[in-house]
Amino acid sequence: MAEPDELTLAIARQLEIDSQYVEHIEEWDTEHIAEVRSAGRKAGRLLGWKIRTIQTQPNDEGRLVVAVIVHEWPDEEMRGRLEERARLLMDRLFDEIKPPKHRPD
Repeated sequence: MAEPDELTLAIARQLEIDSQYVEHIEEWDTEHIAEVRSAGRKAGRLLGWKIRTIQTQPNDEGRLVVAVIVHEWPDEEMRGRLEERARLLMDRLFDEIKPPKHRPD
């Protein structure tokens, strides 16, 4: 099996964290749309998960959404571990972006 490209790895990492990868793409960029969908399928194979790729109709501004989503989890234990990991990552992120507590002078 060939080494996965950067987009495939990025999608796989995002699927592990959030069970979905979403990208807004210009309607005219059909090459990138196909690239994201293909990388999504490769990411699913890399992880051993059943995934689905979808795209919306373009909006009034000519942009559409391409999404790669986990369609079927390999097992409930894996799903639970990944959900817990996502919660921990989000907690860490919120801790990092919280403004410092105001101290009265």
